[in-house]
Amino acid sequence: MIFIGLTLMGVVSYKQLDVELFPNAQAPYLVVQVSAQTEVDPGYMEKQAIIPLEGAIGGLPGIEELTSTAAQRRGMLYVSYTPNTDLKYAQLKLQERIDEVRKTLPESFTITVQKVDLEQMANQVMSLEVRGSGGANRVRQLADEKIVKRIENIDGIAGVTIFGGQEKTLEITLNKDACDAYGVTPYQVRNAISQNGRDRTYVGNVYAGNQVHFVHVSSDYTDPREIENLVIKEQGPVLLKDLASVYFGVKEQTSYSRVNGMESVTMTLVADAQVNVIDLSESVKGVVVQLNKELKPLELEIKIQDNTAEVMKKNIDEIVNLAITGGLLAIFILWIFLKKIRLVLSIALSIPISVYVAFNIFYAAGITINSLTLVGMALAIGMLVDNSVVVLENVYRHASRREPPDLAVVQGTKEVWRSVFASTLTTVMVFMPFIFSDNYLVRILGANIGISIVSTLMISMMVALVLIPMLTHLILKKRPNDTPGVFEKIHLHQRLIQVYMLFLKSSLRNPAVTVIGGLVIFFISLFGALAVSTNTLKEAETREISLAITMPQGTTLDNTDIAVRILEERLMDLAEKEEIVTETQEAQATVRITLVEKYQKIKDRKLPEIKSDIERRIQDIPLIEYEFQQFSTSGGFSGGGGGSSAGMPETGGLEQFMGIGVQQEKVLIKGQDFNLMKAVAEDIQYYLEDLSTIQSVSLGVQDNRPEVRMDFNTREMGERNVALNSVMSELSSFPTEFSTGVTFKEGEEEYDILIK
Repeated sequence: MIFIGLTLMGVVSYKQLDVELFPNAQAPYLVVQVSAQTEVDPGYMEKQAIIPLEGAIGGLPGIEELTSTAAQRRGMLYVSYTPNTDLKYAQLKLQERIDEVRKTLPESFTITVQKVDLEQMANQVMSLEVRGSGGANRVRQLADEKIVKRIENIDGIAGVTIFGGQEKTLEITLNKDACDAYGVTPYQVRNAISQNGRDRTYVGNVYAGNQVHFVHVSSDYTDPREIENLVIKEQGPVLLKDLASVYFGVKEQTSYSRVNGMESVTMTLVADAQVNVIDLSESVKGVVVQLNKELKPLELEIKIQDNTAEVMKKNIDEIVNLAITGGLLAIFILWIFLKKIRLVLSIALSIPISVYVAFNIFYAAGITINSLTLVGMALAIGMLVDNSVVVLENVYRHASRREPPDLAVVQGTKEVWRSVFASTLTTVMVFMPFIFSDNYLVRILGANIGISIVSTLMISMMVALVLIPMLTHLILKKRPNDTPGVFEKIHLHQRLIQVYMLFLKSSLRNPAVTVIGGLVIFFISLFGALAVSTNTLKEAETREISLAITMPQGTTLDNTDIAVRILEERLMDLAEKEEIVTETQEAQATVRITLVEKYQKIKDRKLPEIKSDIERRIQDIPLIEYEFQQFSTSGGFSGGGGGSSAGMPETGGLEQFMGIGVQQEKVLIKGQDFNLMKAVAEDIQYYLEDLSTIQSVSLGVQDNRPEVRMDFNTREMGERNVALNSVMSELSSFPTEFSTGVTFKEGEEEYDILIK
């Protein structure tokens, strides 16, 4: 009854456990991001923002390493903490210190503190491609109106983000002549809008008797007339409608997305943290099928591009099938030796009981069902029956001597319980050091695989020492005359027994030779393991090829798109391709080529040959640089040297840690002279590219971009009482389009307010 109860509890625990591909983990890092409203010199970013922040952050407790990078629009500080640091508390202290320093930094910088949360990264469950006629703007408008709400209403969807096309905004188009006449700058207009429109903001307390009431101010823009009647200048007064017109418009397009040359938009779906991703995927697919029927008259189609649940389900099903197959083979081997189905079934019971009871420990420890835990259980299944076989064999050895069932069971279990306990404990102890590792990825590995193996083995030991003796006693009690003849059949005249006895006697007579021979075999195995690499250069056969395209720094979006269109045309007649998805931004693009199933049979070509064909087709396109990527991520760009993340902790490296994907190494160059470091890096890159084992080398340094420099006369500025921050603020309003940082709310919709 105890085992039945624990097993039923395990079934309930199993249904409550989350299912995911890889375990979630909170990396011991915090990231401070500094964003500039306009492009600035990296040196200015470093002196005005990065160095002051480093000085303020450096004294906080628990910090192990502080790394920073500076670029034209963004600076990053990566704060690495010691393993036992409470990150929630550390984030609060870091935010407090940032708030203190923020007042001394230029107003054009925006500073945010972010947590490297692998759980949030893993919540992106699906990517949908919305395709149709009439251009990307029409497709996006219909997606906003017909699709987004339906997807958001699915239970378990936390958010939907659309990429591609032009986003709706509330536009404020300034009249330059009117602004000049009233002496009003675009920066003053932006300040007036941002200061009058605020979300819920705490401003103080009101004391009424014995109670304290919090006072919050909310000022949302819900009517365009509110914005038109804003006072921009007190003298007059000058209202915004005197200077500009306010109407709904669209943002300037910053990216292009196409599928097989046809305009499209991409929808990214984010799941709730507690939802079952596989069940959610089935719900989304059902809604997509229904939407495709409704949108067919509008010449619109939704296609699932990336589905994390499919990969997750496929991997988990494969592991489960392998575990079941291994368990059945183990049971079959037992039947060959025991020849009694009742005994085999009694031992086979230890597998499901151990697995389901272990799910209770999973639930208590907060461990999910993922690839690592399933691999651990698959490894443990082969060992689950070992303890039961040892106990059963010894009990039946006593029973074969015609001992009563009570005595055979008690004596047989009593003789081997120490050996069973010791063998189980030695396996458990192997995973103990993982708990004390400083590397959080190693701890993840130890926690998931270790707990799955340890829990199932400990339960199997209890099954072997309690349940198996009881079942064996029942079998012997019901059939007292059915003696286990299998033990009587084993005698010294069998060939295998004779060979074994020969080796055993030889080892006992020559202990020195046996020990030396064992050491020789050990060292031969050790040298063989060191000689053979644990990784392989063989490329994984996948149906997706990803190309990272980079253009010279400063290349406009339209010019980048022209090059990408040429590339699309050259790949369109590739025999094995199913579809080509391109995502283009300024100076960079991602091209994903999905191959048809069983593509090898079309022209009898493998993946490296197809890649060579693609390379031959695109290598003479002017100005582009390309790099094949083994694993692509939706909307991401990698390679090419632009926007490098040098110094960033490798938080998403679980696949790389486990040896999955392309093998990468990083060379870090330190020094004081940036130009000298860059020259050394280029030399190293040149030599590495000549190595036959190197597929590609990318330099984590941004190329010089074309720029206009403004050198100010600080003495003149001092005499005229003009602050540099004021000049920077005015310059930030020079682009033809810039955001006010405030949103306009109309019902459930929110629109950015732009000034043009």
